[in-house]
Amino acid sequence: MQMKKLLVCGLAAGLALNPAYAQDEAPSAEASTTEAQPQHYLGVLGTFTRADDARDRNGADIDYGAGFSALYGWQSKDRWGFEVQGFAETFETSQTLRTDWYRYGINGDLTYAFGDRSELTPFVLAGIGGNHDDVFPGKDKFTWFGNLGAGVVTGPFTQFANLKLRGEVRYIYDDFESGYSDFRLGLGIEIPLFGKEAAAEPMPVVEEQVKVVEVPTGLLDSDGDGVVDEKDKCPDTPAGTRVDGDGCPLAKVIALNGVTFEFDSTRLRPDALTILDQASTILTKYPDMQVEVAGHTDSKGSESYNLKLSDGRAASVREYFVSKGIAEGQITSKGYGEAEPVADNTSDEGRERNRRVELRILN
Repeated sequence: MQMKKLLVCGLAAGLALNPAYAQDEAPSAEASTTEAQPQHYLGVLGTFTRADDARDRNGADIDYGAGFSALYGWQSKDRWGFEVQGFAETFETSQTLRTDWYRYGINGDLTYAFGDRSELTPFVLAGIGGNHDDVFPGKDKFTWFGNLGAGVVTGPFTQFANLKLRGEVRYIYDDFESGYSDFRLGLGIEIPLFGKEAAAEPMPVVEEQVKVVEVPTGLLDSDGDGVVDEKDKCPDTPAGTRVDGDGCPLAKVIALNGVTFEFDSTRLRPDALTILDQASTILTKYPDMQVEVAGHTDSKGSESYNLKLSDGRAASVREYFVSKGIAEGQITSKGYGEAEPVADNTSDEGRERNRRVELRILN
C-alpha cells in the first residue's frame, strides 16, 4: 500500500508541476515567429527492465527483463499530449525447472514536452494501464499498474520519414500479488505521421524599394571646386584649379593679413590663430601643393637682426601648421628680413604693411 500511495503522490506532483513550467515557457512560445502545430507520431522501442528484488519467488533468480514496446502519441500546440503504449517483456529465471516470467499490457499516459520536437526535446509523462503477469500455471493474473517517466527525443536524423531517436526511463508500480516496483529503460525511434512536420516558415523577403528623391538644398557646386554656388565668387573656374574659400583661384603669393607677433618676439598673438586655421584648411584641401612660409620685417633695427627675427617668425607659423596636421614635407619656411618691402618704411602705416607673413605656392 505504501508504494501505491507513493505512485499516486508522484502522479499528482508531476501533473501539478507541469502547468507551472508551461506558464514559464509561454512567453518564449508566443515569441516564436511560427506557431507550433499539433503532431502525431509512432514509436518503437526496445526495453530493458530492472526487476524488483521481490520478484525472486520460489528460488527463481529474476533480476532483469527484456522486451519491446510500441506507442502512438499526439502533442498539442501548447506541448501537452497523450500516448497509448502496448508492451511485452520476458523476465528470465535462468532455471531449467522454472518457466520464465512474462508480462504484457497496455497503458495511457499524459505527456508534456519541453519543446516542439523539431530538435532535441525533453519530456515527462505519467499514466496508468493494465497488464497480464504470466508466472506459471495457476499464477496468471490481470492487474493494473501506474508509471512515471522522463525522456528525450531528438530532431530528425534522416530525410527519409524524418526518423528521430527516442530514449526514456520509467518507474513502474505493478499491483500484482503484494506489489512490485520496477524500472524500465527504453531506446528506439520515433516516426512523425502525416508527412513532414510543419517547419518554421521563413519570413517573406521584402525587397526594399529605394526611391531617390532630389531635395533642393542650395548646396549645388556647378564647377566642382568645393565651394557651393551660393558662396562662390568666381563661378565656372576650370576643373582642377586650386581655389580659396571664396571659390577664386589661389594667387601665387597669399598674404596672411592679421597674423601678428608679440613685440620683438616670434610668439604668435592669439588673434593670429584664427587666420592660420583658415589657411590650414586650404593646405589640407591641396596636400600636393608645396608652400613656403615667408617672413618679413620693416627697416627698423639692423639688417642682420631683422633677418633673424623674420626667419624665426616664419618658422613659428610653419610649426603651427604642422601642429594642425599639415605634412612637414609640404611646407617650408624662410625669413627675408627687410629686403622685400611692399610699402614705404618712412611712415608708420608703411612699416606696418612691411611687417608681414606670406604663403608662397611653389608648384
